[in-house]
Amino acid sequence: MAASLLIALAMAACTTTPPSSEVTPGAVGPEPTMLAPMPQPSIAEWEFGGAEGTLVRLPELSMHLLVRDRRLAETLPRFAWYAGLHYRTALGALPEPRRPIDTYIFGKRTQWERYTRDVLGDSAELYLGMGRGGYTIDGRAVLYDIGPVDTLFIVAHEGWHQYTQSTFLEQLPPWMEEGLATFMEGHRMLSDRNTIEFLPWRNLERFSELRSVVREGGMISLGRLVSGTPQSFLGDGRDSLLSYYAQVWALMHFLNEGEGGIYRAAFRQLIDDAANGRMADRMGLARRSRLMPGRLVLSQYFKVDERELDRQYQDFVKLVVASGAGDAIWLGENPIEFAARKAAGKSASPSPR
Repeated sequence: MAASLLIALAMAACTTTPPSSEVTPGAVGPEPTMLAPMPQPSIAEWEFGGAEGTLVRLPELSMHLLVRDRRLAETLPRFAWYAGLHYRTALGALPEPRRPIDTYIFGKRTQWERYTRDVLGDSAELYLGMGRGGYTIDGRAVLYDIGPVDTLFIVAHEGWHQYTQSTFLEQLPPWMEEGLATFMEGHRMLSDRNTIEFLPWRNLERFSELRSVVREGGMISLGRLVSGTPQSFLGDGRDSLLSYYAQVWALMHFLNEGEGGIYRAAFRQLIDDAANGRMADRMGLARRSRLMPGRLVLSQYFKVDERELDRQYQDFVKLVVASGAGDAIWLGENPIEFAARKAAGKSASPSPR
């Protein structure tokens, strides 16, 4: 990669502007950790398949970049570093990774395919048949550029998988692992490209899909949702997989904020227990299994009849996608609270005469 880009990356790291601490009333504001400046990265040249790239190292992460879009290349290390802080603070204090998180981002799918074949050998075909973006194995993400917006979303999504694979002592059930990965996607990048706010509600793709699912009467029952895996829904077609991701995204918000926050403590306790290896013990299991059944985890932690929980969740989703909710999603706010404030403001206004 040209020396000018190496210099640009270094300068971008030195001049990072932290997000404003001002918070709009009722809005989700920048997290305290976001106010910390990013450390100075170590930057070196890196080459793959005859193409010149860049290796950027920061505390707890490294990024191998063959991205052709200069602005995206400048943004990615900073974005990934702040995303790591977001993972550890968004839902309570979680531990730092036990080993550095390593990410490869290629400029072309052909480069991504060649690297995948080189590294995975006979297992490569399983991953080469995937859709856009890439995959994460054993804490390492192997991605390719799918555009300046979508690439950041997949870095945030796969970054969560990298974080849990590199840190958690027990695996979360798939519905929660994938749900949290979608929860961590939401963000806002201001026009200066230096100010990043991670806002879990600000996820227009998941919201749009969720709204379509509700309109078409395609909501999945909670029991089926927490029993399945992305692979099982992919077997029913791409639309079914997108529906699954949208609904586990909504489920994370429900457990964190629904029903007046009644499930929040158990929700965050579950995440903390998985990170620190206490999940099996808290569930009273004699031995720690590699991956515990999703319905068992749900019932053991939330202590409520599944049918009642399903009813509450389905009602929550209907309110999330109600008319006008898109305005709240764009702002990164809880659409139910947004609508309530809006209604209260109207009711407080003088009646027209």
